[in-house]
Amino acid sequence: METNAALLELCPEPLDLGVPGQSSRPGRARPAPLAAAPPPAHDHPDIPATPVPVFVVPIGPAPSRGAGEALSPDGCLGLNGHSRATLDGAARSWLQARLPDRVSAAMAAAPHWELYGTRGLLVVACGDDARRMGFSVESVRPTSSPHTPCEVLTAQESRTAAGRPSAERERLITRFWVRKDAALQAAGSGLSIAPERVEAGFPADRGTVTVPGPYGTEVPVYVRNFSFHPSYEFAVAVPEPLALTPSFAYSVR
Repeated sequence: METNAALLELCPEPLDLGVPGQSSRPGRARPAPLAAAPPPAHDHPDIPATPVPVFVVPIGPAPSRGAGEALSPDGCLGLNGHSRATLDGAARSWLQARLPDRVSAAMAAAPHWELYGTRGLLVVACGDDARRMGFSVESVRPTSSPHTPCEVLTAQESRTAAGRPSAERERLITRFWVRKDAALQAAGSGLSIAPERVEAGFPADRGTVTVPGPYGTEVPVYVRNFSFHPSYEFAVAVPEPLALTPSFAYSVR
């Protein structure tokens, strides 16, 4: 799945939604969030959810000078799944020097962070609580034939997708896929569980996904889709009943 990251404009200025250490600029109104995270449906009202800082960073084409040193849209793909622990010091320094200052500062201060990337977009989840969550982001390419492999779907999901107009089918299949990917990460199983065993075709933007566990057990995972741009599908997953929620900071270079 591919998209033109140069056309991506998430917000006219950065947003900080509960990100520690960030404050509003005096005298300027804060724009409304594009996709604020409400408390998970399974949380009790008297149990506040712990915010986990998540930065959404579009990566456009490099300027003509120094283009070989910049983080390219395709470079985001190679960073997907990496964390602070899997990158050595030189790689961490290289990456942080090429991200917006506020993202780099948060990464430097966090004991742990994780990276999720697709072409032209990098998602950075900061803090130890990010280990207990699942994230997945994919770009959506409008096409008459789905670019996302249909083999990741259950029979019911396949029927649902088949009944949609071709213009909607790729987005729907991608949405189901990122839900499954995020849920499998949050459950700690990753792709050791075949995605077609996980039913994630709920019609709303949030729901509970059941992931097969060891010895016949089942792991319930709360999954939510966030729509911050038509070119991408993004899902966040949290094992129930953990009270964790993403606190988004939309960043523009």
